[in-house]
Amino acid sequence: MRATAQSASSTEFRVTGGLVRGVESADGSLLFLGVPYAAPPVGVRRWAPPAPVVPWTGVRAATDAPPPCTQLDEGWNTRDAANGSEDCLYLSVRAPRHVSGARLPVMVWIHGGSNRAGSGYGIASSPIYTRGMVVVGIEYRLGALGFLGAPELRAESAHASSGNYGLLDQIAALEWVRHNISAFGGDPAQVTVAGQSAGAVDIGLLLRSPLARGSFSRVIYESGELPPARSAEENERIGASLLTAYGFSHDAAGLAKLRAAPATEVMKRANELIAEGDERDRVWMGAAADGWVLPIGANDLYRSDGQTRVPMIVGNVQREVPIDLSLSEIEKLARLYFRSNASKVLALYDVRDGKLPPNDPTLGSVGTQLLNDALFTCPINRLAAWQVAAGQKVWRYEFSVPAPGSQVLAHTAELRYVFDARPAGTSAGSWPPVQDYWANFIKTGDPNGEGLPQWPDLAHRNAYMRFTLDGPKVDTDLRGAICRLAGSVVQ
Repeated sequence: MRATAQSASSTEFRVTGGLVRGVESADGSLLFLGVPYAAPPVGVRRWAPPAPVVPWTGVRAATDAPPPCTQLDEGWNTRDAANGSEDCLYLSVRAPRHVSGARLPVMVWIHGGSNRAGSGYGIASSPIYTRGMVVVGIEYRLGALGFLGAPELRAESAHASSGNYGLLDQIAALEWVRHNISAFGGDPAQVTVAGQSAGAVDIGLLLRSPLARGSFSRVIYESGELPPARSAEENERIGASLLTAYGFSHDAAGLAKLRAAPATEVMKRANELIAEGDERDRVWMGAAADGWVLPIGANDLYRSDGQTRVPMIVGNVQREVPIDLSLSEIEKLARLYFRSNASKVLALYDVRDGKLPPNDPTLGSVGTQLLNDALFTCPINRLAAWQVAAGQKVWRYEFSVPAPGSQVLAHTAELRYVFDARPAGTSAGSWPPVQDYWANFIKTGDPNGEGLPQWPDLAHRNAYMRFTLDGPKVDTDLRGAICRLAGSVVQ
């Protein structure tokens, strides 16, 4: 069911399922919180693809924050964990003052949190909408409830697949946007899907999924790793282990008992399971090449052939994981990530004669540099290069300004600069103009615009933009020597 025109009330819209009522702000913008885009994934719908929205009668209030999806408290997400629920397939929308017939660009935000935690509804309150766009934040199933596979789940699937339910939620939310966003003044042909950390990882997967094709026209990819995709069999071993941990039979009856188990208990037990080759805190970011959502072999998941071809902004923070490690720890990680090139890479970090060099004033410790290069910079360089090879326009960046009020440069440093309004009197260095570049890209497919330093695309001499305390600066060949060794690893 497609959305129809706005109803008689200035805050009511008809969307899939019925009428929703939001809140009008003083500036005339409209905020809708907790609009359902799929049926609640509870009971027999736990570990099933998202089902169509259940219609309602009358006008549904969309004025309260939706529940985040069920998650465990990891310290930084205490509020989301306390308010979490399995009934969580909602999205939130912020639209500028409504003008009949408007066709504004749309940004859909996929939140981070290792696919285990976090929420997306808060983004709808971000001032970025004042740049002339409709902003959508989505919730999607997390952890074991969103990504668990099992042979018993595959047996009941019409597509002979299991896992990737969180990705299917994201695809369903994008479909909702396609069919409904015009009622809010948005243009379904100008949808930018943006995300950070696990949200960016998921966007990389959406680029590969035929189910997501045509649902977005641009991508912003911030600080996403490229974890290897598991095979369907590897992913299903996790679910089989969970059934065993509960003492349930490995059949439909055992699966029914697992579906009836308390959600938070399932999350706790599942988080103790580690897939082959995975670290505990990344287990749910290793998507399953299930043959339906991701119909491709694990080793080729991110390559350019078969990718959705859209313009992209891609990048990462210069020090994603600031850390000090011992020489033995660094040598172990170098062998893990750079394999046969470990000694060459260590030499490039100036590790010589069994000694670590002093910390680099810009790049940090050797441990920081190695993890940043291995997990973020070099994989993102490869992803960007594959997109360029596929004929896509790509703008690469490196962010090196601490978050406002912080002296430490780390993962998520760019987010407030992207979404918050720049305080009066701040400079382009103390408040980098990433929101300006992002807004231009969302509106036109090119980040460049009046008053901004020119940002060449990656195809131009392997150029990238460095966001520094002294303002944006163009450079070339980001971490080239080390990343070329990463790309030529002998497995």
